[in-house]
Amino acid sequence: MVLAEEFMPGEADAERRVDVLRHNLGNPDYELLVAETEGRIVGFIDHWVVQDFVHGGKLSYIQNFYVTPQDRGKGVGGELLQETMRRAEAKGATEVHVSTEFGNKPAIDMYKKHGFVKEHLQLEMNMNNAYET
Repeated sequence: MVLAEEFMPGEADAERRVDVLRHNLGNPDYELLVAETEGRIVGFIDHWVVQDFVHGGKLSYIQNFYVTPQDRGKGVGGELLQETMRRAEAKGATEVHVSTEFGNKPAIDMYKKHGFVKEHLQLEMNMNNAYET
């Protein structure tokens, strides 16, 4: 949970994160992979495989992907990404989708290095105050 807070500070409290993670881990279409170096967790990636009726098959969506700043540039992220793509393919996914912020050049470069291409813009709405005026 420490890395989740490091990745998205203040987004949720630890208890809520644990509850959601337990729930997700009970779903066969969800996976969480972690990277460990010298006995410490240095990164994680989680993804969902979903049935998409338009594509007529399965797609994989990387939900969250984080590597600690001191462990970036060491191949940790690439290994997590490659393993996620292998697992998505093994589950029958025909595409893997990921999003990142426009200015996150290191992440964009890594995704491109692993064969990802820009296909579309993903927009987001925070539903906590979506209908307030």
